[in-house]
Amino acid sequence: MAHADNGRTRILDSAATALRQKGLAGAKLSEIAKGAGMLAPSIYHHFQSKDHLVENVMMEGIYRNSRHIVARVEVLGPGAAPLVRLRAAIVAHIDFLLSGDDYSSAVARVFDDLPDEMRRRVLAAYSSFDNYWRDLIVAAQADGSASAALDPTVVRKFLIAMLDSSSSWYRPGKLGPAQIAEQAADLLLHGFARSPV
Repeated sequence: MAHADNGRTRILDSAATALRQKGLAGAKLSEIAKGAGMLAPSIYHHFQSKDHLVENVMMEGIYRNSRHIVARVEVLGPGAAPLVRLRAAIVAHIDFLLSGDDYSSAVARVFDDLPDEMRRRVLAAYSSFDNYWRDLIVAAQADGSASAALDPTVVRKFLIAMLDSSSSWYRPGKLGPAQIAEQAADLLLHGFARSPV
């Protein structure tokens, strides 16, 4: 049984890499199988279809990313200032996306291309992740450290879209993941303009 689980894990790992690198249309089962060290028909011993495989990658990516972010925020303790907790979440999310986690990057890359039914199921699984971000934003607004004039849903949607986009444009170079994460947090929490326009 352990051998079967290992094969399943290798397929998922290979699929996550292919989805991150090539997107949904470009990720071919033959390449995924090759990356897992097996022949394409072997995939069907573990997954009913490519869609089933993709959905499993999406769910694993959401789980891994959520677990990483929550761990980095909750280690601060409930007494940490809301903006400190929100900053930790932003930094953790960027760090996770840009530090080589294929699953989380695959979610960010292919989510918009998912078939409607699959997207709905993935969104349902994503709801606890969204709720966690919403709670961080609302807490910062409630204690007066963030603008209450901004709708928390709009803030969350723009924030997550901004952070998720980093996996599509980031290339190693002048700034590493840690520096980009800090700049993303500064941009959201302190803005770009020195004074209001």
